Amino acid sequence: MLTRGPLARADLTDLLDVSRSRLSPEVRHLIAKYVAREVESDVSTGGRRATRLALGDGAFGVVAGVDIDAGGVSLVLMQLDGEVVARRVVECSAPFEPGPTLRAVDAALKADVTKARSVLRLIGVSIAADIDNMGQVSEPPPTMPAWAGVAIGEHFVRRFDVPAYVENDVNVLAVAERARGGPASRLQNYAVVKVSSGVGSGLVMNGGLVRGSDGYAGDLGHVCIDPASDAVCACGNKGCLEALVSAPVLVREAEALAASGASPALAEFRGSAPLSLEAIGRAAQLEDPAATAMLREAGRHVGYAIAGLVTIFNPASVFLSTGIRGAEDVVLSAVRQRVYEHARPAATRGLVIGTCQLGRADGAVGAAEFACHAMVAG
Repeated sequence: MLTRGPLARADLTDLLDVSRSRLSPEVRHLIAKYVAREVESDVSTGGRRATRLALGDGAFGVVAGVDIDAGGVSLVLMQLDGEVVARRVVECSAPFEPGPTLRAVDAALKADVTKARSVLRLIGVSIAADIDNMGQVSEPPPTMPAWAGVAIGEHFVRRFDVPAYVENDVNVLAVAERARGGPASRLQNYAVVKVSSGVGSGLVMNGGLVRGSDGYAGDLGHVCIDPASDAVCACGNKGCLEALVSAPVLVREAEALAASGASPALAEFRGSAPLSLEAIGRAAQLEDPAATAMLREAGRHVGYAIAGLVTIFNPASVFLSTGIRGAEDVVLSAVRQRVYEHARPAATRGLVIGTCQLGRADGAVGAAEFACHAMVAG
């Protein structure tokens, strides 16, 4: 129901390969707990309309989604059926510091649940950091090193007495991409690549998230794509993808283009506010040659790394997430060209490369979707 929408009981018995008698008590239990509800079918056969089973609405309560990134912290409250009932940017002066940030999220979450007059049932957390198999930040994130060793899930369980699911931001995005009937909901093997404060990929194989033996699978940003490069990555190596195309790197390049006068559009944007990926996208949308060339070069770098991923993993689709609004096609075109040039032809024959259905600003929604998925799968 999470990915397919309302289903008839007969469809559920077929999907789960169980008998109607085995399914019925489980369905009654889910309805009693408000996890599922009955809705009338849109199709009438002349008599009483048949019913279908859908995920719970407001009667179940709400699921919280929290997105923690160096650029800020956001929070949503969402019903099981996918309706977002509250959304906010959490006011915290230092997302780099775990203590103040978690306290600010606690206060905001408590206030929003009270305002919604609902009951908190689950919490999902997306963070731009490596998460080990115990749900703890395992390695110092380059952009937020103080979060190393913080047991985020434990904090929320202790504070709110509900299940909490914590995962790396791109893994969350990969799982959330399957939700609510999006293109990935029909796929068993696909990858999500996210360009943000870092670069990472989330891999789904045979319908399940691939985490690796220690939780580090998909760390595409630290694949060396240019051994001759002098660009030093946060990991200490040179020539990593992240050292060439992460958001801070692209913004620094844009600042240089604006300062030198090579990009009139970026120079104009720079006069009103600090430059960002969004500003770079707007400049390319205005057909600024320097901004467009920079994004094409970034797309080629990303495409080179994805070519290796495609050859090894052979996904049906790769979904790209960036904050480059308005110029996604510029990046996608360069990515596709490089992938088709360098990946094994057999692996690209049916490959589709597109954009994520969740935007860069939807990390908290993705975290809530991730929690829903974890609950249903668990």
